[in-house]
Amino acid sequence: MSSKIYRYCAILAISLFMLPAFAFGQPDFAKAKQSKEKHVQALFGIDGVVAAGVSVDQNGAAIVKVFTNKANLQNVPVVLDGVNVEYVLSGDFVALNKPPQDKNKNKLGNVVAQRPGNGNGGGGGGGGGVSPTDRFARPVPIGVSLGSTGPIFCFAGTLGCRLKATSSGGVVQYILSNNHVVANENQGTTGSDGMLQPGTLDNNCVLDPADVIGVLSDFEPILFNGQPNLVDAGIAITDTLDTGFATPDGEAYGTPTANVQTATVGMRVVKYGRTTDFTYGKVDSVNVSVNVGYDSGTALFVNQIVIQGTRPNGRGSSTFSAGGDSGSLIVELADNDPVGLLFAGNSSFTIANPIGAVLDTFSGNGTTFTVDDGN
Repeated sequence: MSSKIYRYCAILAISLFMLPAFAFGQPDFAKAKQSKEKHVQALFGIDGVVAAGVSVDQNGAAIVKVFTNKANLQNVPVVLDGVNVEYVLSGDFVALNKPPQDKNKNKLGNVVAQRPGNGNGGGGGGGGGVSPTDRFARPVPIGVSLGSTGPIFCFAGTLGCRLKATSSGGVVQYILSNNHVVANENQGTTGSDGMLQPGTLDNNCVLDPADVIGVLSDFEPILFNGQPNLVDAGIAITDTLDTGFATPDGEAYGTPTANVQTATVGMRVVKYGRTTDFTYGKVDSVNVSVNVGYDSGTALFVNQIVIQGTRPNGRGSSTFSAGGDSGSLIVELADNDPVGLLFAGNSSFTIANPIGAVLDTFSGNGTTFTVDDGN
């Protein structure tokens, strides 16, 4: 090869290397996001639309993805500002706590009692087939059954993780879960309501003071007036004697890191939760606006993550979450970096708050919240 041709090939190779990613056909998420934000109100005006976000089609191109509870929508756009629109029959999305079938058991005073022993089978945090609904020896692992002594107490959700609040005054540990798990959809009393492990639904709806592992400290109110929500989250003060920082010994993914990752379409994730245990999934959509059903009404959430369950190898579909998994921490598969806080879904899809937004909600005034990795 002549030196002239060689130099030309070298310059061409360097030029190609320096081209931006979209020159090689990477999806234009910025354009899709802009289109979705511009038209989201009009999309929600279509009867049957329950959510809209940004995803990719089967060819890898960025799209606006619309989730519906009706199979046949009328007069729907298929292109918005040059961005294709894809519709999927998802069904409605609801908060994923687990109330009892007998609603009367939620009445305070109906089943309040002391109980001996270790409740639902003990478990003590070892491997060998433990259940997240067990009563665990203290400090309890993360990803297990959690409840509250609040006014509607007979239910169960999931203890997402332990948080570390760092300030000039030192370090304080907290439990992280959802508002609707630890604060009963805005009804909780901070400084008073106890956090129970297991949640009373997993103890025949019996309140036992020995099950208290923390006290409600703060929660972000859920707005039911049509105004947008960013997170469904609440925290309870705890300590290292009562609450651990990893999933049960030998179970699931182990310890989350303190390194927050932003969800991206296609990212592979896992979670460990009270009902469906250890599951695998992938991020289906981001920047999602979604209406979520609660006992108190419907709440609009924006900038959310939609996850679809997969098999462990990442292929095919599988269940990612169910009622009772609310509050689970979702982490990136490869590195255990926190990605989201699970709070809603249905049999096909799961909705999560970006974990960065959750931590930012409680940080401020000289205090910074991070996921506690035990260090």
